[in-house]
Amino acid sequence: MDISARELQNEVLRAEDYAFIRGFADQIKGAVAGVADAGVETTLIADVHTDSNSKQCLEEGTGRLRNLVVVYPMPDGGLVAGVGPAFSYYEFKQPMADRLTDEKWKAMLRGARPPALPEWVKSFATLPE
Repeated sequence: MDISARELQNEVLRAEDYAFIRGFADQIKGAVAGVADAGVETTLIADVHTDSNSKQCLEEGTGRLRNLVVVYPMPDGGLVAGVGPAFSYYEFKQPMADRLTDEKWKAMLRGARPPALPEWVKSFATLPE
């Protein structure tokens, strides 16, 4: 948090700050140590609303990870591009009688016609679905 606060103040970071950032992934591996692959899966689906009148439910899901590119200023006035993973997001109506499980959702994403991203996501998610 201290490093982030100093970055937001446009302060120059110390060498040990950069070392911490570079090693952060290794430091948090213990948070998921011993968890089966399914426990860290990022492709998930959930019903968030059911409409008895239309017999439909609203599904919200995450799909494949996408690359997020962010350009940010450095204290010396230069710009740096940072790249990292970001969740994809989907929302759509599904018949109540055919609510999705994570397994069905993954099959839909692998299929010939996966659902489209919501319109509002398309304004900043410019990569192919």
